[in-house]
Order: sequence, then C-alpha cells, then structure tokens
Amino acid sequence: MAYFPLTKHQLDWQERARDIAARELAHRAAEVDRLGQFPTESLEALRKADLWGLRVDKEHGGLGEDMVTTCVIVEELSKKCPSTAMCYKMHLEGVEILSRIPTAYQVEKFVKPLANGEIFSAAAGGESAGAGDDWTPVNTLAAITKVSGGYQLDGIRKAYVTSAGHVTHFEVRTRVGENTPQGSATKLFVEEDKIDWEILEPWDGHGMRGNSSSPVKFSGFVPEENLLGSEHTIFEDTDRLLRPMLSLTYAAAYLGIASGAYEIALEEMPREYRSGHRRLDNVIYQRRMAEIGTQIEAARALMLSAAIVFDEGRSDDDLPYMQAKVNCSEAAVRTTSDLMTCFTGTAFARRSPIERYFRDARAGLVMGMANDVAYQAMVPLMFASN
Repeated sequence: MAYFPLTKHQLDWQERARDIAARELAHRAAEVDRLGQFPTESLEALRKADLWGLRVDKEHGGLGEDMVTTCVIVEELSKKCPSTAMCYKMHLEGVEILSRIPTAYQVEKFVKPLANGEIFSAAAGGESAGAGDDWTPVNTLAAITKVSGGYQLDGIRKAYVTSAGHVTHFEVRTRVGENTPQGSATKLFVEEDKIDWEILEPWDGHGMRGNSSSPVKFSGFVPEENLLGSEHTIFEDTDRLLRPMLSLTYAAAYLGIASGAYEIALEEMPREYRSGHRRLDNVIYQRRMAEIGTQIEAARALMLSAAIVFDEGRSDDDLPYMQAKVNCSEAAVRTTSDLMTCFTGTAFARRSPIERYFRDARAGLVMGMANDVAYQAMVPLMFASN
C-alpha cells in the first residue's frame, strides 16, 4: 500500500510504467544481470512508449512531466530491472539541462529530436585522476581548450559513464582552460558521431551489471552551440537544475530495488512447502517484513515530498534531495540484507532475484554523490544560521 497522495494523472502513469516493466523488463532482467548485457530491448520499449522525452516541455513535443511523475515511473521500472531503470535514469539526467534551458539552436538541433525518441544520452561527469581509481565526483580535473568556434577535447577521461557505447549523445562536464578552478566547470552536449571516444575497459560490476558503466576517453572538436548554460557557471545554472534530478531519480531507482524485492517476498512468504511450513509462520520473519514495509513507505514519502518541493520551487538548497537519495538507497540495502536472511540459503543462489537485488542495492551507497559525502554536505545546510 502507498499512502502518499498521487493525482489521477500520476496514478495513471504509475500503472502504465508498471505494465511496461512487467511486459518488457521483467523477463529480461535475470539475463541482463547474468551476462552483463546492456538492456537494449528494454530501453527500446521505453522509447516506443515516448519515455525518452519525458521531461521535455510539451511546446517542444515532449511529455512535460513533473518530478513526482518522473520518480514514480523510475521506481516502477526499477522494481523489475534495476539496470534498465539506471540507464534510463542516467539518460534523464543527461538531458535535464538541455530540456530546461535550451537555446533556440538547441531546441531545433537536440530538444525536438529528443522528444521524438531520436536521442539517448549519457552523463559523463565523474572522474578518476590519472589511470587509477581516485574518483572525484564533485571536482572536475579534465580541462579542454577554447578555440575558434568551439572547444577542443584532447583525451579527457571520464569514469563510470553509464550506457557507454550505446548512446547517441554525451553530456560532458569539464573545465575550459587549465587554469580554471576545479569547481568552475562547464557542460557540453556532445554528439557521439562527431567526436572520437574510446571505452577504456569493459564494465564488470558487482551489481548493476547491465549498465555498461565504463570509463571513456574523449577527443575532438565540439561547436560552441553545444554549450549548456554558460561557461564556468555550473553551480549557478546547470547544477542548480541538475542536482535535484540527479538525487531524486537515484532515490527512485534504489527505492524500486527495495520495493521490488519486498513485493517478491510478499508473494513468497505465505507459500506452503511440502513440509507444511511457511516462512510467514516464523515470528522473526514477521517482524522483519513489518519493518521493511514501514521503511519503504517512509522512504517513498520522503522522496515524493522532496519531488513536490522541487516541482513547486519551495527549496533554496539541495537538502531535501540529498536526504531522499541517502534514505532510499539505504532502505534498499537494509531491505535486501534482511530478505537475504529471511530466505536463507535459497537467496544466495544465482537463480534468486533477491540475490540480484542485494548486489544492485550496494551501488546506491556510492553512486552519484556517495552517501558519506552527502551526509557531510548536509551539515552546513542544516546549520546555515550558525
């Protein structure tokens, strides 16, 4: 049961997303995970449902849906296939700025094709310093050169580019000029077929195995018309619009893992085995199921409340969005950990969807703004007047 009051329109979208996930994603999810296979067919089903242009304004041919609806859809998709939901979430993240503040040129060149399902994107933001794993998701080390008519990219490296090798466009975060401070970054919308890019190593993750989240190196010329917002003003314009989308869709994806695993448990717990026993008869499992259900409803209420805050423009900072992200991702970890113990040895078999959700949930602690970093970032916002 969901207690948060959704509108009829939002409930209709929830049911539609639930149907798409059941028909198109569910039967492919285990193979996507087992083979580490990119969910091409599942994402194509989302394109045919016009979901690639979900956040594009109606005046430009998109669906123009709000953040609450966006979160509801992502959660339903993630219940059946977290890898597909994460690739879709990263696409929405990659086109959010383009959808919100496009130039007239960008409307015709990118936004309208996006609304028509012709553009699928990846957000290329986080970095590893050099060849190692010193990941810096906040600061930007990569620098490009401003040249006549645009920008020159010379081998800039981005780590963990979800959907690498399967997109038409990249949203690339970088600095313009080596002397630009790391916090004064710029974003470009880069066409996959207009520059050189190289996947540096294949993705082989513990969870989210279908994501193709590989490091990518970019080189080539990008026209100045592809600039998103203004140079050096990432915190003043682009990230002000992007961070709520980033945090809330992460929250929705990981809430979907929690609720998807829980719904499986609700079906399996009352099953009577040949011995005559049911898992539901165990008082410890009864307590855990009650706790899980409570945690999921609380996480969902926080996420959707934060989404409404964004839709209504009622927050001056990112506190509610970060709180939603850490709460939902930690709910996914707690839920899947508890269910692994409830289903004992059965859950550890690869054939068990609980085992897959268990692995996928762990990514939420470190993806986006890692939870430890997010908690640290919350403190000055909570004590702003001190």
